[in-house]
Amino acid sequence: MLLAHFHTADPVAAQRFFTNAYHPSWRIREFAKGSTVTHRRFAAEHLTVDDVAIRGRVDCEVRTADGFVVIQPRSGSLIAVGDGAPSLDTPLLAVDGFPRVLRLNSVRFTVASIDADLLRQVAAGSHTPMPQQVEFLSSRPRTPAAAHTWRDAFDYVTTSFASADAARRPLVVAAVSRLLAAALLECFPSNVTTGQSSPNDQSVPKALQTAMSFIHRHAAMNIGVTDVAAVVHLTPRAVQYLFRQQLDTTPTEYLRRVRLHRAHQDLLSGDRSVTTVSEIAQRWGFAHTGRFAVLYRQTYGESPHTALKRTAAG
Repeated sequence: MLLAHFHTADPVAAQRFFTNAYHPSWRIREFAKGSTVTHRRFAAEHLTVDDVAIRGRVDCEVRTADGFVVIQPRSGSLIAVGDGAPSLDTPLLAVDGFPRVLRLNSVRFTVASIDADLLRQVAAGSHTPMPQQVEFLSSRPRTPAAAHTWRDAFDYVTTSFASADAARRPLVVAAVSRLLAAALLECFPSNVTTGQSSPNDQSVPKALQTAMSFIHRHAAMNIGVTDVAAVVHLTPRAVQYLFRQQLDTTPTEYLRRVRLHRAHQDLLSGDRSVTTVSEIAQRWGFAHTGRFAVLYRQTYGESPHTALKRTAAG
């Protein structure tokens, strides 16, 4: 296991370091005069854990490629532009599709970078239908309780990595790496744990692919199980069985998850001055705003009003 340490007050050196430390790199947008960056890394085969301390003001654009990066705030001010920070210790997932610009001010945070290969290995043993590619549906944990679970697991891993004899215990390092990958899958909503596989996934039957594709294309319309059944030329009962057998869910629940994800995307990209939570909810088939708000909070750990308000502020 590789241990590395870096410290600088030079913005050029800081940018050079972030370019080399992260792939395809993190780009510094602003480095206020007098600021410093301190970085300590513990690197294993499929996982790196970084402890980062910023003194002063630094704005940084986080870029990701094939891996999965979770940023865990510890102290100070860390704001994700366009996403905000519901609470000081809420982790933030950065993957393709969730680009992030961080505004950092006298902050300390920890970064976990997990290889896609490790995540797929752990997901394959989850006893659920395995999608062709792991895709996360939100940059935030499912619930505050899930955020707490992630934090506990991450703290255990960082403590294990920081141990003086960790490098001499490769089996322990491999085990805690798998633990963190499992915590990521358990705590953040994805197509592995929600059953929201891609409609183009070749690992599922053709009839199910067609049904899923129909739901994705017509999620904003007034469709139900009978409409899905007609498209795949099966009875509603057979469609119910197909979804239950392959995805451990129902067509109705699958449709609701797709709609909720679309509403979530609209909230994060919406303009509070021209739209409302009620309009977005109704656009995606949620007639009762109150029920939508409860479901949204259960899934994304905050109210839809907060998400829309935060977007406007960002």
